[in-house]
Amino acid sequence: MPFPLICVLFRCCVGPFLLPKPLSYLKSEINLAALSIWQDNWDNGETGRSTHDIVPRVSNKPVGWNREEMMFVTGHGPLPSYLRRFDLRTHDNCWCGEKGDPIHYATKCRFTLSWHFQTPTVSLKLQWLKNILTNNFSRTRLRLLMLFIRDENTLIVEDNN
Repeated sequence: MPFPLICVLFRCCVGPFLLPKPLSYLKSEINLAALSIWQDNWDNGETGRSTHDIVPRVSNKPVGWNREEMMFVTGHGPLPSYLRRFDLRTHDNCWCGEKGDPIHYATKCRFTLSWHFQTPTVSLKLQWLKNILTNNFSRTRLRLLMLFIRDENTLIVEDNN
């Protein structure tokens, strides 16, 4: 059975004419246009910059991160730095006194020593994070760290409510 054809009407100097195109061609053109618009919005947006640094190209294929890895990359979840943004805490400090963001818990916090990674230099922080997300052993440690933060939140997040 032949492919269904879509007839596209074009106007030129000699008048209108029909240009038959297969449906698959039209679908691929719409997909490319949508991806282009999405990429432009992703590149020029104001939110999601930490994720943009790691995944700069949009795609219809999932990145393959689980919930805990996504929380670490975005900084969302049961972290003082995130909870402070929504006034659920009056400060963004961990019990140890430092800012309670994902990098702190992954590298410095004395309550998460079992899951610590080597502290990255500022210039190599992005590469450090990409390396963690591409190494299965590191991803497992990262998941365990985020599960610990979620499950033992009262031990590591100073409660001030």
